[in-house]
Amino acid sequence: MLGGPEATATMSRAHAEIERLAGRVAAHVSLADAQGALGPEQLEDLRACLYGLHTVLRLHFTQEEENYFSLAP
Repeated sequence: MLGGPEATATMSRAHAEIERLAGRVAAHVSLADAQGALGPEQLEDLRACLYGLHTVLRLHFTQEEENYFSLAP
């Protein structure tokens, strides 16, 4: 059934990973805001979070498009 819970069940792990990485980015932003700048110890993890988030989002959007086009007439 389109729009039912099973429609997005296969991508729920991607949603969880997107939320996890976005939370880590938000934590870095919050810490940088409180300190007035990014700390040098944050740079490597922030970069990893951003690259990871970019990769997961690209894969996720590709999967969504494939699922959508498989339903289109």
